[in-house]
Parts: sequence; C-alpha cells; structure tokens
Amino acid sequence: MYIITKNVLTRTPARHNDALFSPASYSPIGTPRTRKTTAGSGKIVYTLGNPTIINNAQWSLSTQPKITVKQLLQHNGKTLDSKAKYMHDRLSQKADVAADRIFNISKSLCMKVFDGKTEDYVLSHVDVHTQETVKTVGTIYSDYDGALDSASTLLVGSDIMMCRTVRLNFSKMKSVAVFPGQVVLASGINPRGDVFVVEELFAEQDLMMPSPPRLAEQLSFVVAAGPFTNDDDLAYDPLQDLVTYLKENKPNVLILTGPLVDSNHKLIKENVTRTETFEMFFEKLMDGIIDTVGTDTTILVVASYRDVHADPVYPTMPMTLSRTCANVHMLPDPSLVDLNGLTIGLTSTDILDHILTQELAVNAGDKVKRAVNYLFHQKSFYPLNPPIEDTINFDSDLANKFANIDQIPNIIILPSDQKCFLRLVNGCLAINPGRLADVNGGTFARFIITPTDPKEENNPFSYIGCQVRKV
Repeated sequence: MYIITKNVLTRTPARHNDALFSPASYSPIGTPRTRKTTAGSGKIVYTLGNPTIINNAQWSLSTQPKITVKQLLQHNGKTLDSKAKYMHDRLSQKADVAADRIFNISKSLCMKVFDGKTEDYVLSHVDVHTQETVKTVGTIYSDYDGALDSASTLLVGSDIMMCRTVRLNFSKMKSVAVFPGQVVLASGINPRGDVFVVEELFAEQDLMMPSPPRLAEQLSFVVAAGPFTNDDDLAYDPLQDLVTYLKENKPNVLILTGPLVDSNHKLIKENVTRTETFEMFFEKLMDGIIDTVGTDTTILVVASYRDVHADPVYPTMPMTLSRTCANVHMLPDPSLVDLNGLTIGLTSTDILDHILTQELAVNAGDKVKRAVNYLFHQKSFYPLNPPIEDTINFDSDLANKFANIDQIPNIIILPSDQKCFLRLVNGCLAINPGRLADVNGGTFARFIITPTDPKEENNPFSYIGCQVRKV
C-alpha cells in the first residue's frame, strides 16, 4: 500500500507490486531534481499558423497585459458552480430537453434546406409509408448497444402521442457520417414502411463564424491535458517536466485540463492508504504550479469528472482551492471564456474519442474536422446520446443549461486520446494538446495570438502561431 503524507509518497508492506517505486519517488512540484530525460523531449510534433509568428515567437510573455476572464456559459445569468444539484432530472424533463433540442436544430436545418421559405416546410413522420420522396427530421440512434453500423442505424422521431422509429438504409449515398444523438433532416423513400431509404442527409446548418479576436496586445498560451502522472506511479514526473519548461517560458495564460488526480489511476483505484485527503494532495500540486509560474501568468484549471475529488458528473462543477489567487481561475467542464476579447471553448472530456468510436462514417473525409463540426452543428460540447456506457454520468438538465455551443469560439480545446492535432474548422482553431503523461512521451500545446490586421481579420492563419511540443 502507498501513503501520501506531507507531499511525499512512501509505502508500507503490500501484497503485490511492492517494488513499484521508492519512498523518495515523489517530491513537491517545482522542486529541482534529476531524472532521465524523456526521448524526444522538446521536439515539435505539430505546427499550424503564420510562419512569421512562429519563427519569431517569444514563447515567454513579452508583455504583461491585465487579463480579464469572463465566463460565457451561463443560465439565467449564473455559471455552473459547486452549489449546483445534479441527477435530479426526471424522465419527463429529459424527454422535454430532447424534444426542444430536436425542434431547435431541425428548425435551423429547415431554414438552410428550404432557403428560409417557411411555406415549403413540408415534413413527414419518420415512419411514413410512401414511394414518393419525402423529408423528415429525427435523431440518430443505434438498434443495439455499441457503435453504429449500416444495419443498426435508426431514425427516431416523435409526435405528441408516440415515439416513432424507422431503420435507415444508406445504399444510395456515396458518403455518410452519423453518430448516436445527432439530429438530422433526411430525404428519401419508405416503400415498405419499415426501412427509410436515404437519398440525401442534411446535418449541417448555417453557422456564424466567430468574430475576430479584439486583442490590444499579443498573448501567449500553454495548454496541457491530464493525466499528469505516469500510470505506474504517482511521482508526477511529466508535470514536473512541464513546470521546468514554464520556469523558462512563462506564458500569459496557462490552461490545465483535468484530471489532475485521476480516479482511474491504478494506484488510486487500489486500496491506497493515505494520511491526507485527495483534496489536500490536489492543493499541494496546485501550490507547486502556482508558486513556480508566479502571479504574472493567468492560470485556468478545468475540472474533470475523472478527478478523484470532483463531483463525478458531466457537466462537472469547478474544483475549489482554499488558497485565493487573483490569477487562478477554477472552471467547470465545459467552459466558454472571454479573455480580453478572445473566446476560448474548454473541456476536459474526451468527446472526440467518444463520438469517433460510435459513429458510422463512410467516405466522410478528415475525421478530426468531421468530429469538431459535429459539436458546432449540434451546438453542444457533448452531443453524443446515449453517452459512453460506464464512462460518464451525464446530467441532461445541467447539459441543457451549461454545455451548449451557441457561438463558435475563436479557439476550442479538445483533449483526447486521439492523436494530437491542430485544425482550423469553421474559423475556429481546434487544439488537441495530447496527454501530458503518455507511454510514447507526453505532449502539450503552445500558441501565440497577435492583434489582428483589419485587412486579415477573417483569416485566422494571419494572427495565430501554434505548436504541439513533446514535454
């Protein structure tokens, strides 16, 4: 068994794995120590943006503008906080939320398909028996547990009296991309009444591109996603490596997405004997980061339902610190924030991997852009329904209030087990920084946003320089 005491990890006689690490294997974050350098440390694995900005980049803060953090995800003027109640939504409330979502998205799809002509909105029930081409709206679901395939995809519609379903046949389509929970408008025929033969599928509504950032000064960012320690110890070596980098390259903004103390870590899942709480351990991790980075860097910490001391629900309430620091902001998952006129969407939940493992995609192009577009067109940080079983405790009422994407941000942070990436999608820079702790060497992202030239404000490449770097 392992004992966490005074920021030092020690051990007592255990039944197994007794030689995993020595009593001195953990030291406070920010404490100088000697350890073997990770292979490829410092290597740039991905680059996107203006070559001039990247080549001339000063990754350490060159200016110290005052940064104002404003949370934009609100319901009735309030943000998601630790006082929120969860798992109180009734089945009738879930049905109402689903019905409202279908109505709002299908209305936007109809506006695009029918070119705004309301008199042309002629829609049929999903299970209408017809040999004439009709249009219908509904939600994609699977006929059985597991990922979608060509034989299991259903379209579920509804009316006041009953729920209606029909199986979808995509044999007439050259390409298709659908996932469970996606609201779509389908055009086709249903000659037998039990199979809708899809001729066209509409899932993309007209989107408003994000407004260009209104920055007065250049801002530099570092983004790192948990887990922050290797899966065979609690030494937090990858986090220590990141802090070492931050000592020499202090950004204007540091973004950390959980989990910081991962409930899925095998040493935490086992019977760990502790002389302090997980909350106290988390506080000490944060103290090391805050003391090293200093007060000139704004720190954003996004909660995760996988954090052992966090509420195990999605959306997830922000974690708390007993220490008050003006430059440290504890955020819920998901979050949408405004930083001096730059909007950033943030989540710690791996929605990309969840969707990509459940979707049906044939000749559908770049999977990263496709998955990011799912979020924008479904207007949600987590549009997958049902959620991945035994992975996430999804609260539909809280999600309806605090997980919507009503506006496309300038930047969206989407940590994922998928390979790290940088993409421009609908005018938004999508970033997967990778995992800081990874068996193949962890990664993090860094980027610079410069004030926009009025002549180039609609071209994000002109004011962005971004890299993914080995830790």
